[in-house]
Formats: sequence, structure tokens, C-alpha cells
Amino acid sequence: MASWLLRAQWTHRDETIEHRALRVGRTLTAVAVAFPDVHLWTQDERWGYHVLEADAATPLQEMVEATTKVLSNGSSTTRLHLQSTGELPWLFDLSMGGTLTTASDQLTLHWSDDDALSQSERFAQVLRAVVTIWEPEWASIADTELAAAAGVFRRGIPMIGWLTYVRGMVAGAYGIDIDLTPFERGTLLQAPVAPADLTAVHICAAAALVGIAPEAH
Repeated sequence: MASWLLRAQWTHRDETIEHRALRVGRTLTAVAVAFPDVHLWTQDERWGYHVLEADAATPLQEMVEATTKVLSNGSSTTRLHLQSTGELPWLFDLSMGGTLTTASDQLTLHWSDDDALSQSERFAQVLRAVVTIWEPEWASIADTELAAAAGVFRRGIPMIGWLTYVRGMVAGAYGIDIDLTPFERGTLLQAPVAPADLTAVHICAAAALVGIAPEAH
């Protein structure tokens, strides 16, 4: 299986570090609720060493305080990188603030278990939580190689995948078999197959519904 990512993106918004940290804490908790064996998050050593406990035994406020310390680095761009332990390893990466290439904030969750997507509804649960917590312009559970093969993986547009959220209403079209569900001021687009059976055809179909044309190869 190629590189599967749960990714969300939104235009940069100025907010307090405490508010930002609360969003991070809620996201880590959402992962732990969907996947109870993922309970420990370790900060990338570039920022020093912290352990964020994301289980029911640890008060959320403690996690928020630890995360706030990480996010108060004083720079215009914040980069938070965490990794989990457990049977299903996760990576959490949050990039916030303007850079030379983007004025958007982006959250990426990456998991490394090849069999993980057999539990696709759990991943859908995490994506829905991410949408509720971060209020992104788009979010998706996507295979980067398939998106690239479909010609719809490029900077500046939503990354289309097995399950994609787009802000705003999306209408169906005759002959395009993509499930559409209203959700949080937007639309969830879901391919009618299991993630392991996803093809570039499904990605192109979903992309067509949101007005994204494949690049010519």
C-alpha cells in the first residue's frame, strides 16, 4: 500500500496559542478514541522531549498545557511534529503560519500500518472529528500515489481521496458514482469501494464533482 494520509487545510487564522493547543489536544484525543491502542504521543526531539498522554487517565488540560509549551516558540511559523506508540503508529504534523510557498495552515496524520485501512470507518470517524475541530476548507483520507496518478495531486487544490470533505455544498452528477453527505457546512464525498480497492477512476470522479480537472500527463 502506498502512502495514506489524513490531511486538512485552511487559510491561516490568527488565534491564541491556548485555543490552538486545545484543537491539538482534541485531535489527539479523537485518534485515541477511534484507536484505543494509540495512547502515547512523543514530541519530535527538535522541540525537546515531551510526552502527551491521550488516554482517559490523563486530564485534557495537562495535554493542552504541554502542547501550549510546544506551540509558544515565538516564530511566525509553527511546526508541531508528534509520533505515537502502540500497535498502530501514527505521525501528527501541524504547520501553521505564512511561509514562502503558502499562507495556509495544514494538518497531516500519517499512519504506517499496511492493514490499517481495513478499519476504514475508524479513519472516517477521525476525519469527521478533524473537520469539526479545525473547520478546514478541505480534508481527505487519500493515497498520494493514486492522487498523483489521477493527475489531481498538486499544490493549491483539495487533495481528493477515498473520503474527502469540501467546504460548501457539492451536487451529484449523472453517471458519477460518489456518495455525497452534507456535513459541517460542507460535503463528504466517499468512493463506493473499500480504501484498498480505490482506483484513479474513483478519484477523478470525485474531483469532477468539485470542479477539479486532471492534469494531462
